[in-house]
Amino acid sequence: EENDLLVKKLTESALSQSPVNLKKTLFTLVASIVCRLAFGINIHKCEFVDEHNVADLVHKFELLVDSIAFSDFFPKVGWLIDRISGQNKTLNNVFSELDTFFQNILDDHLKPGRRVSESPDIVDVMVDVMKKQEKDGDSFKLTTDHFKGIISDIFLA
Repeated sequence: EENDLLVKKLTESALSQSPVNLKKTLFTLVASIVCRLAFGINIHKCEFVDEHNVADLVHKFELLVDSIAFSDFFPKVGWLIDRISGQNKTLNNVFSELDTFFQNILDDHLKPGRRVSESPDIVDVMVDVMKKQEKDGDSFKLTTDHFKGIISDIFLA
């Protein structure tokens, strides 16, 4: 289905002779496949995901990971340079956007009355583990922060 949507979009662009950003289009394709398989969400129909911003969000994350933080090399004074250069603020903004995205995925799976499909996704399994731990009263409880970490590993890897 995702490939069909891509072909349809490229066909429409070709007929209207409008340019296509293939990098962004293919990145959105990969993100939509990952979201559908891992999280059970269709980013084209999801109310909390803007399919056009998913590629931008991951691109921002990649730029931050690839960039050099002075505080990594000069811990005593590097934080000041990172703050002045704006890297600290950019880092906080991107991680806030990612955290909101991951929290929305979890909230969607935690909705009361949500129907679990015949083939549950990874988040469904994590929610079941969390509910089982609450029911059994386990001493170590996985929190939503643990799950957001797992989701980020899946989505950003």
